[in-house]
Amino acid sequence: MAKSRNRYNGSESNHWKIEDDHALAVYNLSRLNMEIMKASLNLLVLVVICVQQSHGFSSFMSQIPNGDKVRDPCDGNTTWPGVGHEAMGGGGPRNPFGLDFYNNGKVWNATICQKDSDGDGMSNGAELGDPTCVWTPGSTPTNNPAGHPGLCEPWSDPKCLESNKFHKCQAPQLECDAINSPDVVDFAVKFPETSVPADETTYICMNFALPADQDYHIIADRGLIDNEFVMHHIIIYGCPMDVEVDDLTNPLMSPYPCGMAGEVRCQEVVAMWSVGIPGFCHNENAGIRIGPNGYRYASMQMHWNNPLNRADYTDSSGMTLFYTPVLRQYNLGNLMIGENVFQIPPGEERYVVDSECSSWCSNKYMDGSISLISGINHMHYMGRQMTTYVTPANGRKQAIMHDEHFSYDNPVIHTFDSNLELRPGDVLSTKCTFTSSHKSLTTTSGEATAQEMCFAFVFYYPKESFRSRQCTTMLGLPTCSLYNPTDIIDGCQVKSFTENTTMFTEIFGELHNRCEKFICRKECKEYIKELRLHPCMMDKVGRYVDRVLNFYVGAEDMALYHSCDTEIKLEAIEPCTCTTRPCVQDIGRATSHQVSLYLLLVTMAAIFAK
Repeated sequence: MAKSRNRYNGSESNHWKIEDDHALAVYNLSRLNMEIMKASLNLLVLVVICVQQSHGFSSFMSQIPNGDKVRDPCDGNTTWPGVGHEAMGGGGPRNPFGLDFYNNGKVWNATICQKDSDGDGMSNGAELGDPTCVWTPGSTPTNNPAGHPGLCEPWSDPKCLESNKFHKCQAPQLECDAINSPDVVDFAVKFPETSVPADETTYICMNFALPADQDYHIIADRGLIDNEFVMHHIIIYGCPMDVEVDDLTNPLMSPYPCGMAGEVRCQEVVAMWSVGIPGFCHNENAGIRIGPNGYRYASMQMHWNNPLNRADYTDSSGMTLFYTPVLRQYNLGNLMIGENVFQIPPGEERYVVDSECSSWCSNKYMDGSISLISGINHMHYMGRQMTTYVTPANGRKQAIMHDEHFSYDNPVIHTFDSNLELRPGDVLSTKCTFTSSHKSLTTTSGEATAQEMCFAFVFYYPKESFRSRQCTTMLGLPTCSLYNPTDIIDGCQVKSFTENTTMFTEIFGELHNRCEKFICRKECKEYIKELRLHPCMMDKVGRYVDRVLNFYVGAEDMALYHSCDTEIKLEAIEPCTCTTRPCVQDIGRATSHQVSLYLLLVTMAAIFAK
C-alpha cells in the first residue's frame, strides 16, 4: 500500500510539476512580451523624438540664412547643423547666437542680423551671408556664410580661446613613420621663458647653432607650443654655410626683437609652424642638409599675436627638428611664391589677388628641372579660397594646391602623390580670394595678423636647381626683374630708373618751381602729364615707382607730384571745354585748396600706413 501510495504520490507530484512548468513558461512568455512591448514603445518614442528633433533642426536651419551651410571653425569643412547650440549636432545648451535668436522670438530680422552675438567683430548677418540684412525665409542669401555666428573667430585668437571654452579644437598630431627609425635624432630648440609685450603684433627672433659635427638631413619637424594664446607662427631660417657666428648681428640663444626679416643673411626656410599645422614629414628622397656642408646656424622667428594687449603673458615655444646621419639622395629646398603688396577695399564679398612666378623668372632662376613634393597655401583671416597652379611651357594650367574653404586656423598640407616636375620656363602662380564684406576700412598686406598675405610655400628637390628662395611679385611686377638693373618691364628698366637720384632731384626741383601745395597750376599739370608719358611712370610700373618714391622723399614733395591728379583724371574722361566744368585756370583758390589739401592728406595717410 505504501508502495502503491508512493507511486500515486509520485504521479501526483509529477502532475503538479508539469502544471508548474507550464505556468512558469506562460509567465516567462508574458514577461518577454511585456519587455518586447516596452522596448518597442521606447524605440517608437525615440524615433518620434529624433524625427521631431530632426524636423526642429531643419525648421530652425530654414529660419536663418545659410542655416545648412555653417561650418565648424576647427576644420573649416564639417557642417554645424545645430547653429544655435554649443553641441555641433544640436540640442543641449545654446551658444551666444542661439540665446540671442531665442530671445528675438526665433525670428530673423534686422535686430538679430545686425547683432554680433559671438563678439568677434562680425555681425550675425555678415557671418551668415546676409550682410545687408535683407534675407527672408525661402529666399537665396546674398553671400555664402563667412563664419559661425555662435563661435568667436578666428578660434586661435586669444579672445576667442576664452569665449569658446565650450568647443575646444583638437590640435592635429604629426604622423611620420620615419622619425621612429633608430638612426633619427630629435633636436629641440625653445625660447627661454620670455615676457610677451603688450602689443598686438610682435616679431621676436633667436639665433642658435645646429648640429654640425658631420652632415645630416632634417627629415621632419613639429612645433613645441607653450602659450597658444599668443602664438601665431614660427619659422626657422637657415644661414648659408659660409656664415660664421661672428657674422651674425645678434648672439646665440638670446631672444631679440626683429621684423619679418630677422638676421639679414639667414633667409632660407628650414622649418615652419603655424596654427593647425601638425608638422612636416618630408619626402623619403630628400632632406634639409645641416652640418659642415649645409646650415650650421639658424634664426628662429616667432610671431606673437596679443590683440588684448595683455602684459602678463610669457612664452617659451619652439620647434623640434628630426635629423639623421643617413643622407637621402637629394637636398630639400623651400620656395615662396605670391604677391608682396596689395590692398583689399572694404565691403567686398569676393576680392581676388593674383601673382605668378613667370616663365621669364623660372628660366632665370632654374638650372634644371625640380620635383615639387608638398606645400601649403597661406593667407590670414580674410582669406576664403586659394589655389596654386603650375602651367608647363606650352601646356595647360593645372591646380596643384586648392583650398576651397581656406581657414588660417586649419591649413592643409598638400602632399603630391607623384612628384610634380617643374622645368625652366614653366609658370607657378597663385590666386587668393578674400572677403571684406564685414570691413569698413581698406586692409593692406603686411606682417600683422590684422593685415593680409597671399603666399604659397612649396618644398622641392634638388635644392641646388633653383637659385632663389622666392619667386614673387610686387604690385603685380616680377621681383626677379625689379631688382635687376638690366631687365626691362613694360619698357622700363625699373631698378636703374628708381636709383637715378640725379634725375629725381631735377624732377622734384621742377615740381617745386611749377607747382603749389594747395593749387593745381596749369604749368604744373602740363609738366606732370609730360612726366607720366615716360614708361616708368605709367600703369603698374608707375604705381610701383610712386611707392618707391614715397619712401625716399617727403610728403610735401609727393603732394606736389599729385596736386593735379583730379584734373588729369577728369581730362582723361572728358576734355575740358570750360563749359562742362571749371578748368584749371578758372578754378577758385578755395575749391582748389580743398581738393589739393584732400590729396595731401590721402598721400600722407598712405605713407604712414606703410
